Amino acid sequence: MYWIAITLGFFGSLHCLGMCGPLIIATHSVRKLSGGSLVISTLLYNSGRILGYITLGLIAGLLGSAVAMAGAQKGVSVSIGVMLILAGIFSVNPDNLMGKVPLIADFTRHINTTLSGYLRKSSEVPAWIVGFVNGFLPCGLVYIGIAGALSLNNIWGSAGFMLFFGLGTLPAMTAAALIHGNLPQKMRAWLRNLYPLITLLLGIYMVYRGLMSKLPLELDFFEALKNPVMCH
Repeated sequence: MYWIAITLGFFGSLHCLGMCGPLIIATHSVRKLSGGSLVISTLLYNSGRILGYITLGLIAGLLGSAVAMAGAQKGVSVSIGVMLILAGIFSVNPDNLMGKVPLIADFTRHINTTLSGYLRKSSEVPAWIVGFVNGFLPCGLVYIGIAGALSLNNIWGSAGFMLFFGLGTLPAMTAAALIHGNLPQKMRAWLRNLYPLITLLLGIYMVYRGLMSKLPLELDFFEALKNPVMCH
């Protein structure tokens, strides 16, 4: 699953540029950073952001473990997979959909208020803390990542999924800070077209994983040969 996580993060990173890119640019602009200081601050910011994703992965892992103990993991995996497939086919924007949920809307306002306060006194707040709070900012791409982490039904596996998801977004977020988000238009269009496709593929995999849960979880061919699934 980790290759799915890093692929989702990488190809969905255009979404991060549009939503979080301006935030990281504003953080560095207020600090008036350049050269080596800009690079170090960018690395610290993104380290905090990825730490936020890992924290979300731990929470998803706890929920997934509870679901597994209840014996409902197969149904949850298939249900989430079907929703991702529909989102990929119809190019549904999860931000608009989830933004209508009152609890999430209130949480978004709280995070935005916190980030605004940090920006006003950015010289006093370490870059990694701003990045960590940014990691909790409601985002369609993060929702999809959490869905993948939730399906693992394992605390550390879910945390690892979100770690690799965050690493996948690292190139785009680093570029946003260093080149101020000025990516070529063709690259933006290319990434935008791939985003629904990755969502669709993740959904298909989760449905398959839910329906074929008796197979080895990593779907390793050689492992399956050594430990064949028995019918009875």
